[in-house]
Amino acid sequence: MKKILALLLAVVMIFGVTACGSTEAGGNNSEFEVPAEKWDGSLPLVQEGEDNVITIAINTSPNVLDYDTNAYTLWIEEQTGVDIEFVQFAGKAGDVATQLSLMMAGGEKLPDILMCGSAIDQITGVEYGLDGYFIDLKPYFEHYSYYFKEAFLNIFEGDTEAYDTIMKLAHDPSGEHIYAFPEFQEIPLDTPETHPWINQVWLDKLGLTAPTTVEELYDVLVAFRDNDPNGNGLKDELPLTGKVTGFNNIEGFLINAFVNYDDDAHFNVTDGKLWTPYNTDEYREALKYINKLVSEGLMPTLVWTQSTSELKALINPDGDFTCGIIAGHADSNFQAEHDSIREYEPLMPLKDATGSGRGGYAPMNYHSLAFRTYITADCENPVLAFKLLDFMNCEESFMRMRWGEYGVDWEWAEPGQPGNMGGEAKFVKLTPNVWSAQNNSCWHYIRSVASEEHWQYVVDNADPDNWDSVRASKLLKNYNNYVSVGMPEEVYYFGIFTPEENDRVVDFQSDLTEFIKTSRA
Repeated sequence: MKKILALLLAVVMIFGVTACGSTEAGGNNSEFEVPAEKWDGSLPLVQEGEDNVITIAINTSPNVLDYDTNAYTLWIEEQTGVDIEFVQFAGKAGDVATQLSLMMAGGEKLPDILMCGSAIDQITGVEYGLDGYFIDLKPYFEHYSYYFKEAFLNIFEGDTEAYDTIMKLAHDPSGEHIYAFPEFQEIPLDTPETHPWINQVWLDKLGLTAPTTVEELYDVLVAFRDNDPNGNGLKDELPLTGKVTGFNNIEGFLINAFVNYDDDAHFNVTDGKLWTPYNTDEYREALKYINKLVSEGLMPTLVWTQSTSELKALINPDGDFTCGIIAGHADSNFQAEHDSIREYEPLMPLKDATGSGRGGYAPMNYHSLAFRTYITADCENPVLAFKLLDFMNCEESFMRMRWGEYGVDWEWAEPGQPGNMGGEAKFVKLTPNVWSAQNNSCWHYIRSVASEEHWQYVVDNADPDNWDSVRASKLLKNYNNYVSVGMPEEVYYFGIFTPEENDRVVDFQSDLTEFIKTSRA
């Protein structure tokens, strides 16, 4: 955790010094009244007879049966006394962003709280804030933040410097305003950028060992292609497959053997200076290698086109296994109780392929830090809206937000029970698939602070007969693989820019990402 704090401080020192901008534009909270004393977290938030309605705009999940009668909604309302009314937006983030933009342009009254995922990122949120659409939350954090700060200090063991750093990152470029309510979760098992797996049964049958270099990988793939490892007499094996996005990014797994690369961050860092991997000799060698795999039938072109459901069907077949090496998160790609989780083993990141020292790393995603929740200027009771958001950061709120209804989907663990990440468990899962199944237990949306302990559930990783135990142990093994290999000493995740720079960065990132992926394919 100290390493993460050091990284955040470095980002602030490098990029924060260039920040500038107007402090007179929208969101100055001229009507904010300083309370006589700071809020102590007391509940309920409203007393009988007081106006208690707060409207929340949310990007709906198809897994939620009914937001109004949802177990999490009812619990929040019971604890706070707030009556939540939902304004529901459907579609992808871009669709929701367009709808919100049209509402603003048309002068329509906005809901009190916007909780629409990535539809409004921090850069856009700052622009809307400066234009007066969102309120400045800075004084509210100073006087009304209780549960958020408590949760954050719990993660960083009372280190107020870490809290101050996150709040500094939450500011707009002027350093004067905070428009987005931050959210932060430690999710260790999700930090490996790619989750690669190899069919161990095939390796054993052919007398092979898991590859550690690109040369060894090529030889294994050829053996998978030519030697009928599934034993059905058909040449139906896909030596290597996956997708080119997220945890399924098999392409990224291969490129990182040649040069450290992350399509989301775009940049690498050496001696404090940014550089792009896409115009290096190592990146070109990676493309040559991938082209060789495709040309020889070792990697299908469907990697660039297949859907998640199509990939999952390949990984969890009704009949013979046909995939040798795959990429994908065990939580979403391995079907519950299917033998696939036992067929595959995590594959180590590949060693440096060129000897330049630029490759052979194991990129890790940053813990989930986001700025995507806003209180609008149309909110008539911003103190109540802020306290509601703040309360959502208490421990039980996160547990219900992620794991479902207490006593139905989960319960607290007894002291000393083993957890899925090798430590002491925090809770017991009573319903195995709350997050991925359609139900009325939670919103299928997380916006709060939580530490890694809130992902530790009771499971005996050594039980080979329990499907969830096997899955948990292999997820932990994949995480440990990536940690053992590590990343470069300097890593770039994000920067802080002026409004003018933000405009350039948005266009640059969008155009560059599309150009890179299209050209590579």
